[in-house]
Amino acid sequence: MQALNKNTTNFSNYSKISESLKGGDLKLTLNPIADEFLFQDNKNNTVCINPTKGTLNEKPINELLLKADVDNKADKEYVDDAIAKEEERANNAYATKEHTHPELADKTYVDNKMSSEVTRAENEYSKKTHIHYINQIPSLKETLETKADKTHTHSISDITNLQETLNRKSDVGHTHTIANITNLQETLNRKSDVGHTHTIANITNLQETLNRK
Repeated sequence: MQALNKNTTNFSNYSKISESLKGGDLKLTLNPIADEFLFQDNKNNTVCINPTKGTLNEKPINELLLKADVDNKADKEYVDDAIAKEEERANNAYATKEHTHPELADKTYVDNKMSSEVTRAENEYSKKTHIHYINQIPSLKETLETKADKTHTHSISDITNLQETLNRKSDVGHTHTIANITNLQETLNRKSDVGHTHTIANITNLQETLNRK
């Protein structure tokens, strides 16, 4: 049936029936006397199939199929042109089986190049772990000469005003007499001896308070 769709000139109602079939408007009538299947849409477009005679709308189905098959074939010129275009496209898009890559380097070239690069790098760059002598670093010796040793000492005279500052200080562990401390004696005179005692009469109102107990 799909092939017959290419022959609407021989089967004028086929396309209309197809549209009706898609829309669900097709009516099928069986005619057992004539051994026919009649397809009819709501606009009375009809298609008649006779399986016994092998006809479609009274035309031999085999002839319609043969014509449809022939109509669907390409001629030699079309085929040659299509092949030429595909061959040109393939030549532009793909490499041949025997192709080479002359721009690629061989192993010897790569080894020599790598060796040369390693030598250059060793000459131009320091290793990750390395040392320098003082004289290899500009001005380092002069800078170190302006610095004191990590462990060093100073005399009093090396430190500005240290002696004068120390002269104003007392020795560690020094002592003072009472007379050295201003007003200390007068203050002590107003104090009682440690461990002193009092009589009742020495404490104001103490006797009267005790009498009330």
